[in-house]
Amino acid sequence: MKLSTNGLNLIKSFEGVRLTAYKAVPTEQYWTIGYGHYGADVRKEQTITQAQADAYLKADVERFEKAVNNNVKVALNQNQFDALVSFTYNCGEEALKRSTLLELLNQGKYEAAADQFELWNKSGGKVLNGLVKRRAKEKALFLIDLPQVKKEAQKSAVASAKTYKLTSGKNAYVSAADAKSQKNKKGAVKAGTYYVFNESQGMINLTSKKGVAGSWINPNEDIQEYYVIKSGDTLTKVAKKYKTTVASLKALNPSIKNINLIYPNQKIRVK
Repeated sequence: MKLSTNGLNLIKSFEGVRLTAYKAVPTEQYWTIGYGHYGADVRKEQTITQAQADAYLKADVERFEKAVNNNVKVALNQNQFDALVSFTYNCGEEALKRSTLLELLNQGKYEAAADQFELWNKSGGKVLNGLVKRRAKEKALFLIDLPQVKKEAQKSAVASAKTYKLTSGKNAYVSAADAKSQKNKKGAVKAGTYYVFNESQGMINLTSKKGVAGSWINPNEDIQEYYVIKSGDTLTKVAKKYKTTVASLKALNPSIKNINLIYPNQKIRVK
């Protein structure tokens, strides 16, 4: 995808153009010039022409378009792409790569990803009003036409998916990693249920009949499971039952201060 004119104007509106090198924040490592062009190639007191500023902008936009295209694995509409390029132009490719925003987006969690924009509002450890406004604009742009992109993403997922059927006689468990080999590990899927595993997105579609659409789940998400303590239970017995450790159970249940002090009907988390 390529940045639209609307996206380019958004970047220009926030960056502004300055033909003499400057530092927006004194603690920044490098100098900035033109439309926010930042890096080791910019020198103190350097001056450029408007044509050079335009050339820097064109090269930087192409670099950050590539960064978004290479790192985002889900469907985007033009507004979402523009918002992400603007974000990456300002924060950098490495920031995009390590961000929870990208992690959530690649899980198909568009709304949760959008909420991450406004967290990137600091420079030098301080909240800057300009960044607060920019993130708000990028978030708003990202959320335009969201229902349509989700619909297109689902169409794409179904088109590239493969269908499997569980064969176990008992309740089975499925994970994205085990879907191809049909091993039963995680996900609480009933035996005999058809499921569609999308290889590109790691999603599973549960349905009662082959070829009939069902509901999409992400098997890589943390699945919480609970157990109600019975008379005679100990934490060691519960740990053995769920093939885990007492230490893990304590970590999942901060309210358990003493492993010997559990009681009947107490509900504890085991996963």
